[in-house]
Amino acid sequence: MPIDLKPSGRNRGHCVLAALGVLASGVVAAMNGAQGLRFDSQGVLDLAERTQKASGDQVPFAALDVTEAGQIVAAPTLSEDQATLAFSDDVYACKTPSKACSQEHERKLIDAAAGAVRRNGRQLGVVAASGTPAEFVDWNLPESKTADGDAETHWYLGRLDGSGYYRVEVQFGHDAPGNFLINPASGKTAFVHNGSDVVALSPDGMQLVTFNTLNSPLSLRVASLDRSGPRLALQCETSNENNHVEAAFKGWHDPHSFDLVFEIHPERNKLARRIALRLTQGSSGWTLAASDQVPLIAMGFVCRAAAAEKSAPDKP
Repeated sequence: MPIDLKPSGRNRGHCVLAALGVLASGVVAAMNGAQGLRFDSQGVLDLAERTQKASGDQVPFAALDVTEAGQIVAAPTLSEDQATLAFSDDVYACKTPSKACSQEHERKLIDAAAGAVRRNGRQLGVVAASGTPAEFVDWNLPESKTADGDAETHWYLGRLDGSGYYRVEVQFGHDAPGNFLINPASGKTAFVHNGSDVVALSPDGMQLVTFNTLNSPLSLRVASLDRSGPRLALQCETSNENNHVEAAFKGWHDPHSFDLVFEIHPERNKLARRIALRLTQGSSGWTLAASDQVPLIAMGFVCRAAAAEKSAPDKP
């Protein structure tokens, strides 16, 4: 079974902090909260966390048009390498990636933020119109005889199209990168693990779907990036761990619907079975259209909208 890279960096960081409690004052300061805002900080919506649950009603099933189902199955699959937010190296576009080049490009983006973003050495701050500023701190814990070292480095990447959310990349010492998405009005923040998960923005930039393709059971989340967000809008999961089922993300169909394909691998010498799905958010709520509902019900596939989540999100 594939290993989920995301928890390794998280758990490793906690173990390192516990093991290095007798080191120099800089390490002790890190243990006392000097690491700044992190994915597990209070108030951060961690969209990479599989235990995030929506508390609303179950999304009803509907039949998917045969032609549309065929088009969804035939569409190219977007992996976590393709359906993701761009990394700092891509945003900064340095011919030869280097810290000096990244710092130069980050400075230009910070200058364009008109005082809302500031950098002071290892500290990077994002100041929303109201609310508590988001403060990020670059840190590095050295390797010891009892534990591996660890580190986090942050880069400001500008604002997302559509929502206008500020974006800060975090590079982990033992994990793939992630992004913090910060509401420019309220300062409310979400974390996505775009280095190992599918993290795909809707065409208008107002919604984001995220899930891990390598680990079962499937756990998928959709977040709204509107003026009251970021907030969980939809959550889907299967109730049983089935290593014979793979989920393929086929992209956003339009700003309010996206497509998946479940590929079921039966016993040896039998053809794989593909089920096309389209999840759509309308004025009365979410709907789930599938080419075949029976296998989905058998695997316990359920989607739930967040409480009172109906109409499409408003822009900030």
